[in-house]
Amino acid sequence: MAAPAPFRRRWPWVTADLQTVRNVLPGRLAGVPPDSGRRIEIPLSDESGDRLVARFHPGREPLPAVILVPGLTGCEASRHVLQSAGAWVASGAPVVRLNLRGAPPGRALARSHYHMDRVQDLADACEAVRERDPGIAQQGIIIVGFSLGGAIALRLAQAPFLPRVVKAVVAVSAPLDLVATAARMVRPRNRLYERWLLDRLRRETEPVWRPAPEPVRAAVQGARHIRDFDDALTAKEAGFRDAADYYEACSPVRGMDRLRIPTLLIHADDDPWIPPPAVAERPPLRVVVTRGGGHVGFHGTGSRLPWYVGAAQSFVQTCGE
Repeated sequence: MAAPAPFRRRWPWVTADLQTVRNVLPGRLAGVPPDSGRRIEIPLSDESGDRLVARFHPGREPLPAVILVPGLTGCEASRHVLQSAGAWVASGAPVVRLNLRGAPPGRALARSHYHMDRVQDLADACEAVRERDPGIAQQGIIIVGFSLGGAIALRLAQAPFLPRVVKAVVAVSAPLDLVATAARMVRPRNRLYERWLLDRLRRETEPVWRPAPEPVRAAVQGARHIRDFDDALTAKEAGFRDAADYYEACSPVRGMDRLRIPTLLIHADDDPWIPPPAVAERPPLRVVVTRGGGHVGFHGTGSRLPWYVGAAQSFVQTCGE
């Protein structure tokens, strides 16, 4: 497979914001149907009784399985997940559209919620996928994560408990530095984005914060910024003192020198939410920062699929050579 051509924005998605919002605008995009694939449940090893929910698409070829991990407030039906799944399914690979703990499709099976320190959840998912098919155990697993899902995948790639079955990671628009990301999100230009994310976060986590003491409920409902929300709920759920402590401990940038498998970072230089990764490329890390592309956008010329799909497939093929 030849390397993809450099990314070039496709009309009319010619600005960072248009690239970013394309995935939530009305209109049909390529990809698998949301209700396709077999629904599976994945037990977690932390003895909480929580389970993850995913959609499994069996493969037709002896290829590594691909686990797609959505970002903040995303799920198995997010547009970028459906588009990516369509491309990987068409290639013949087994595909898993994973929902993080407590995301809407699996909310009834989890009392708690995902956050950046739920790295073991992803490891558990990899082991469960490996056990589904002897072919997967032989061919391995590729993790493709988007935004927060990409950051969790990066943390797993750095972890001593990384399952041996995981052969590579691709992270698209991932926040490596959570402090810098929080600072960028509070910029006035991002106020509408942040308000949209906060509304979705409050709805998604309501089963967690609604039974909490009144001061927690008030802080969650009164949060004006993502970092306020993280201060009130996420950091406490993750066992940290506050948002600053949580961001410092869970930023993937702290462990990039511990990457243990081939890893591809894809980021746009105009991402309105997340600064480009401030890391140097060195084995096993490859870094691609495109000119334009927005946040998990990359709607480019030459294909109706996002540019990162071809870039990820080329990278994975190269890893197997």
